[in-house]
Amino acid sequence: MIENPRTGEQVEFVGETDEVLTMLVTWPRAGHRASEHLHPRMEERWEVLEGVAAFRIDGVEVTAAAGSVVVAPAGRRHVAWNPTGKPVRLRIEMRPPLRWREFTTRFFAGDDPLALLAEYADEVALPPRD
Repeated sequence: MIENPRTGEQVEFVGETDEVLTMLVTWPRAGHRASEHLHPRMEERWEVLEGVAAFRIDGVEVTAAAGSVVVAPAGRRHVAWNPTGKPVRLRIEMRPPLRWREFTTRFFAGDDPLALLAEYADEVALPPRD
């Protein structure tokens, strides 16, 4: 398991094939939120296991409770966060996985985010400014 020291987010990589990377993720506190981004060549799929999570995909906001599944297709801008004061547990799948495990590990370790964006352009990008 790896932990982001800035947000407290915990990620456990539980399976990886050529088609999918599966992670168990905990967002421990309210407001956990990455910057809005997109995955040019990957679909991101969240299954809420415990708690409540919020998502915005292409400007549409959704709140999802345990048992819900939310998907951001490749190339769609999105952001996800914990809107509550309780931890949220999720199962997240990246399809195809590309180098997402490596990117996440380096990002949590504190590598320069802008350098990572340049190096992992197939995995993640910031959306164009409107």
